[in-house]
Amino acid sequence: MTQNKRPFSILLLIVLYSLFTLIAVWRATQYASFDILTMGVLPVLVGLLMQARWAKVVLFFHLGLQTLVFVALTTTAVIAYQITPEDVKLEFAGYNISITLAVVVAITLLAIQWWAALHHKTRAYLNTQGISTTA
Repeated sequence: MTQNKRPFSILLLIVLYSLFTLIAVWRATQYASFDILTMGVLPVLVGLLMQARWAKVVLFFHLGLQTLVFVALTTTAVIAYQITPEDVKLEFAGYNISITLAVVVAITLLAIQWWAALHHKTRAYLNTQGISTTA
C-alpha cells in the first residue's frame, strides 16, 4: 500500500486542523464545552491524515458550518451595533480585541480553508484511496 505525496493544500489543511484540534481540546478541558463546531475538527483531521474518501464530505460539512456561523455572528453584531454601538465589543480573558482584526482573521482563515478544499490537487488526493477503511 503506497501513500501519495500530500500536496501543499492538504498539508495546509492538516496544519490548520491540527491547530484547531489543539484549541478544541483546550476549550473542552478548560470550559467543558463540547459542540459540533469545536469538536467537529477531529473527524476532519483524522480523515485528512488517513486520506479517506469520506474526509471530503466531512471537510465540506465543517467548512459550510463555519461559514454559516460566521455569517450569523456577523449579522448579529451588525444588528447589535445599530442598537447600542458602545456595547459591541469583543473580549477574551479580560483583554479587548479589535473587532476589525477578528473579522479579518476569520475571513482569512475561511478563505484559506475554502481555497485548499476546492483546490484540484486536494480533490484528486482525497479521491484516491489511501488507507483502507473497510475490513
